[in-house]
Amino acid sequence: MVLTHIKIAKDLQELTSHGTKAFPVALYETTMRLESLDFLPLHWHKEIQFVYVKEGRIEYRVGGDVFILKEGDGLFINALGLHEAKPYEINLARIYCLNVDPMLLGGHEGSVFTEKYVKPYITSNRLPYVRLSGYLAQKVKEIAGILQMQNDFYELKVWRELVAIWEAMLTQSMLTVEMLEPTKIVQHERVKEMLDYLHVNYAEKIILEQLAAHVYLSREECSRLFKKMVGMSPFSYLLQYRLRKSLQLLRDSEQSITSIASTTGFSTVSYFIEKFKDYTGFSPYVYRKRFCRR
Repeated sequence: MVLTHIKIAKDLQELTSHGTKAFPVALYETTMRLESLDFLPLHWHKEIQFVYVKEGRIEYRVGGDVFILKEGDGLFINALGLHEAKPYEINLARIYCLNVDPMLLGGHEGSVFTEKYVKPYITSNRLPYVRLSGYLAQKVKEIAGILQMQNDFYELKVWRELVAIWEAMLTQSMLTVEMLEPTKIVQHERVKEMLDYLHVNYAEKIILEQLAAHVYLSREECSRLFKKMVGMSPFSYLLQYRLRKSLQLLRDSEQSITSIASTTGFSTVSYFIEKFKDYTGFSPYVYRKRFCRR
């Protein structure tokens, strides 16, 4: 399945259904282009995810960490972890994303596999990600190929390869059983609450005092924590979120540019057009005509 623009809830949980109840595995081949501002926005999901960079370079943010993956690299993202991805200094990048219900590895609730080898490593206070290379990255690529071909017994082959990756990660101590510091867990949850607040109220006027009060922090600590975890100030993020919402409306609706500006929280149409052009390099009219053909 090709997936470029994912749908997320206001709390940033991805809304896509991954696989089926009988076989809870889903493969997405995602192509991102700098020119049209394709990217995967901040989100999280209950599934674990394996990534393989098929082409180009990708900048990933997982929690407060930012790093670059190049062609041939892989990545494991743990359940519930906030993450985003975008092309890095290159026009086109293509990745495989493999989403897996952890229960597929454990078999069923209460089994020795689930209780001993899966659950201890995927709770919200565990390691958020692991960078993969060499053999393990190639394994992710191989699983993608199996899912694309869907030859006889492909489900069994996918399950076998996933268990092999998981065993290798555990054997090599890539998935530490040490807990994250309690302060880091609290920081993650507070940032999620701040993001949720911005997503719910983005169309309204928001001041920093409101955001800080929502998570019981001072203005200074609120701003510092947000920037540490998201990579920009709350209001830089809010501006980008409003612009991303406007991109979505340009693609998916017939609303006028004036209406879109108002709907997405911009005080004037001229200010919206100015910021949109700064963000995309195009006016809203030109962007819609060039990239949003129906």
